[in-house]
Amino acid sequence: MNLKQLDRKARSIFSLNRDREYAVLLKMLALKPGDRLLDVGSGDGYWTVRFARYCGHVVGLEPGEKSLAWSREFHALPNVEYVSGSAESLPFPDKSFDKVVSVSCLEHFNDPELGMREIARVLKPGGRLALSVDSLLKENSTEQFRQWHSRKHFVTRYFDQATLDRIMKESGLVPEPQRTEHIFRSRVACQLRSTFIVHPQVYLPLFPLFYGGARLADKLADEMHGQIIIATSTR
Repeated sequence: MNLKQLDRKARSIFSLNRDREYAVLLKMLALKPGDRLLDVGSGDGYWTVRFARYCGHVVGLEPGEKSLAWSREFHALPNVEYVSGSAESLPFPDKSFDKVVSVSCLEHFNDPELGMREIARVLKPGGRLALSVDSLLKENSTEQFRQWHSRKHFVTRYFDQATLDRIMKESGLVPEPQRTEHIFRSRVACQLRSTFIVHPQVYLPLFPLFYGGARLADKLADEMHGQIIIATSTR
């Protein structure tokens, strides 16, 4: 494994939230061996291949050519394919997928409403969508952190749960708000995340403390709308 591979893998592993998002999304999807899954915004494929362990076929959709090249070289499996494309114009026929997943991507879409309608279009009747989104709001983050985060990660829009449910419903999906999960919903967890992700290299040696502290804080306190929300809906 070269340094570039190691760096890419470290970005996925040393995250305060990605494994938590993955676990909840996997549970919501309830994947079956015969399912055909679309991963919208598959990035470098790290999480795509992990979903592929539980279903028949996965298509990772990603607009970035560098990420696609990386996915195809380092995260290839017989039941996984990576396709170049935009969420606002999915290159697939109607009713093509049993399940759709998206890991913190909707907030980067140029047109989230159009992207959601496209997701609904390619889902089969009875199919399921599970997605996570960044939800930085006044109640759970400072203006300075929101500005930094939106610039750093090219965020076009943050969503609260009510807005996300509305967009799904208007797209022809049936939201299940009772199943929505919030991450970084305590003040301590929000502060730990805000500190760590701004200076990850500085605090990397303390990663276990940040990670464990954030999870414990969320268990002990449910004080506000989470900085990340994970939601599901059906077609």
